[in-house]
This record gives sequence, structure tokens and C-alpha cells, in this order.
Amino acid sequence: MQKHVVSVLSFGLLSISSSAQWTNNSTINTPVAIATKGQSNMHMVTDNANGVILAWEDNRDNLTNSTDIYAQRIDKNGVAKWATNGVALCNNASLQKSVVMVDAGNGAMIAAWQDLRAGNSDIYAQKIDSLGNVLWAVNGVAVTNKTTTQKNVKLISDNAGGAIIVWEDSVNSYYDIYAQRLNSAGVAQWASNGVVVCNATLLQINPKIDTDNAGGAIITWQDKRNGNDYDIYAQRINNAGIAQWASNGVVVCNATGTQNNPRIEPDGANGAIIAWADKRNTIDYNIYAQRISATGTAIWANNGVAVCTATDAQSGIDMKFLGTTILVSWKDVRSGNYQIYSQLLNLQGVPQLATNGIALSNNSLKAINPNTIVDSNGGAIVAWQDSVAGNWNIKTQQLSNLGALQWATGGVVVSNAANNQINVAQVSNGLGGAIFGWEDNRSGIDYDIYTQNITNNGILNSVQAPTTNNTTIIAYPNPVHDVLRLTNVALNSTTTIYTTAGAIVYYANSSTSITNEINCTLFNNGLYFYTITSENKIQKGKFIIDNN
Repeated sequence: MQKHVVSVLSFGLLSISSSAQWTNNSTINTPVAIATKGQSNMHMVTDNANGVILAWEDNRDNLTNSTDIYAQRIDKNGVAKWATNGVALCNNASLQKSVVMVDAGNGAMIAAWQDLRAGNSDIYAQKIDSLGNVLWAVNGVAVTNKTTTQKNVKLISDNAGGAIIVWEDSVNSYYDIYAQRLNSAGVAQWASNGVVVCNATLLQINPKIDTDNAGGAIITWQDKRNGNDYDIYAQRINNAGIAQWASNGVVVCNATGTQNNPRIEPDGANGAIIAWADKRNTIDYNIYAQRISATGTAIWANNGVAVCTATDAQSGIDMKFLGTTILVSWKDVRSGNYQIYSQLLNLQGVPQLATNGIALSNNSLKAINPNTIVDSNGGAIVAWQDSVAGNWNIKTQQLSNLGALQWATGGVVVSNAANNQINVAQVSNGLGGAIFGWEDNRSGIDYDIYTQNITNNGILNSVQAPTTNNTTIIAYPNPVHDVLRLTNVALNSTTTIYTTAGAIVYYANSSTSITNEINCTLFNNGLYFYTITSENKIQKGKFIIDNN
């Protein structure tokens, strides 16, 4: 009889609260929040320990016009570390929505959101540490609380335990762009209610922000100062909130037609790479990009280089800087249904892959909402919503640093549970793979939050075995849902598994000395013991089977 093995826990340490909870079943996954009513608009950041922190809007209080902000930490083994279904960042009786978040270092996180506690939309923020302790004022600190509307908040870390926050602000009737910096204690560092990034005539909306790698930030937005359609502008501010480029920003693109939905990434030289959807052809949207230097000068062709000008529309951009290249992904309807495409640009703006990009998805229906991370090996992982039979699932693909597809054609299924899985996000798991999070309607009632781990070879549920000497038996995961893995099993040893009553349910000789696998779906749920007997050694341990 051959043996088969899975995830991670030392044989002498049986503890459900610290055991692996990932699953390799794409219809099961790992729940984060399944509280009553809906959980939605989920975002996530790393916990700096190969796990993840997630935040979302939560309707569990079931009050009219009251949505709260909750968060949860899932460790590298898939175990929830804070209160069941998450801890409240803000549960003020009014409406809180549009939460965003950023890693604040040392396992902490800062979240910001729109807040209607004063009767109009203001911006509030909260910080939480790795243990789930809320660090700032109860229900958050005010970033800006003017009598007008502030919305569409984004933020980045200030690399000192605080954050730089940007938003749309209607204080001047039309929306302008404002920003504020909070220090690690949640105290505003710039002018009260924020500094002006751009207050040019007419509308400035949809700000995006990223680091300038010098303590400040580069911000980009849609700008209608020309009176006809939207262009793309950008501004750099230092850590004191002082603009570094021309007043009200520099032009990124003001070509004919509308340019919108900008995305931004650092360029590794204190500048930025900005991509956007562009209708300069007056027919449909294409994808263009521009690199802006640290001094605010456009480096590539005037009004940007073409990333994709295929027929029909391209939109829904996401991108990541890979060190020497930039990976741009988008949804693309050239085939008649939206699919996910990607293109790799070098720092001179030259496409490195096939003209107009390569397809990641191959669904006969449609695929949308790409989300991209750097995979810790110099490549990238792209996840998206993939439709099937009228519902949405989650799929993913890995690309090397040269843009070569690494996983199965059309992508790997992350979740295909019942009903809809939507709005996927992800972070690196620190091991070449990713941890995904999404909104999930498998209950058929409302949306919950689920998560899933994937290895660097595209396999669900591989919690990495701990580093040990080469003689210690490691049995994992624990509890086991399907397959138990035993590492460091000596050549020509025997493995026996028996129940608490002493009945033997498994006995086999080992023909290898690396990892053995045991199919536990054949056994009943409960506590089991194992004995590994070799020529000069006997090792024992225990584990739980939970196939629910």
C-alpha cells in the first residue's frame, strides 16, 4: 500500500487553535466572516508573517442605514487569530462604507473609510495591531470632517507606522483632491482637514496614490479642467505635505477624448508609472501608460504609450511593478466576451509580450476584475472573477518575470462554490504563492468573506512544513480534511494508524524517505494515533480527522 501526505504540524503538538485550516477543496475554502446579513467590499494586506489581514463593510447589526467596518487576521496556516467573524474597527450607529487599508508594519494595519456620523460623508481611520487591539480612538479618528462631502478615499503607508491618505473633497463645490498624513498615533501631521493636492477648475476625481520611496507620495487622478472631458494629471507631495511639482499637478495625458480610471505604481526611481483607459480613438477604450520621473517629467511618448489598442473595449486595469518591468492586466472584450489579458512593459515603455497582450483566461462566457500581486519570486500572480453557468467563480494565473504563464491554461480554480464568488483580492503568502480573499454568496442568502491559500506551483492548500532536523516526523495538516502528509519517514519503516480504542485502520511499509500521503477520507472523523517504526527508532504522534 502506498502512503500519501498533506500540510503542517509537529507530531507532539496537537492544538486545534493553532493547526492548519487551509483546504485543497475549491468548493470549501476557509471562512473569514459568515456573520448574519452581508459582508462586502473586502480589502486585504499582509500580516508580515505569511498571513493576511482583511477588512470589510458589515451589516450584521441589521440597523437601517448602518454599515460597520470589521477586520480579521488569518495566519499562515489559515487560522483566524482574532474574534470569531472579526473585530469591529468602527460600529458607530451611522453608515460607514468604502473601506480601504494598508500594511502599517509589524503586523499592524490602518484602515480608512467614508463615515456619515455627522450627517454628511467624512473620512475616518483606525489602526489595529497584530493581536487585534484597536489602537486609536474608539470608532476611529477623523481624517477630515468638513460640512461638505469627502469620499473615494485611498491610502498608503508613510513607512513610519502611519499613513498618507487622499480623497475627493467638495469643499469648493466641485470635487478637488486633498490629502492628509496621520502618524503612528493617529495624529494629523499636515493642515487641519488636509492639504490641497489639486483645486483646479471643474472636477478632479478618482484619486490613486502610491509611494515615492522617499517618505512622500505620488497621486494621480481624472481631471476635467479642460471643460470637455477627463484627462490624467499627477502630483508629488513630500512627507511634510508640500507639493513638489507644478501647482495643481502635471499633465500625464490630455489627448483627445476621455482618459479615466488611472492606476499607479512606483518606478523604482522615485517616480511613477501610470496606466489608464483611453478613448482617444473616439470609438472605444484602449489601454495607455506613461512614466513620470521624480521631477514630474513625462519620460515616454507624449500622452503615453499604447499598452493595448485591440478592437472593442479594454478597461478595468490593474498593474504591479516587478522591479525592472511593469505588468499591466485588464478586462478585454475583443473576443466578444470579456477576458483577462496582460502586457509586460520595460522601463522604456516597450511591450515585452505579444502585441496587445496575452490572454490569461479562456472562458467561453466572461472574466472580469483582475487583481495582481508580486509573487516574491520576481513574477506576478493575477486573480479574477470567472463566470460559469450564470454565476461567478475565482480563478488565478502566475506569470514569470518574463511574462510566461506558469500554471494551467485558463488559470487555476481558487473557488467554485455554489452561487457567486466576486471581487477577489490577494496578497503574497511569502512563499511564492498567494492568499486570496473575496465576497461569497454560497449561502444563497447574503455575501460572506472567504479566503484561500495557493502554493507557488498553483496547488491549493499547501501549508509549508516547518524546518526541522531530518529525523523528526512531521504530520500535517492537523486537523486533516482529506490527505495527511508525513515527512521525514525513513526508508523501509512501517506506519500504523489506530483509533483511540486501539483498532488499526492503516498499516503500510515505506518505500521512500521523503513524504508519505494517507487518504483520510476513508476514515471516520475523530482522534487518531500513529506509530512510525524504523530499524532503530519508534516515533509516535496524533492527529484529528475532520471531513465535515
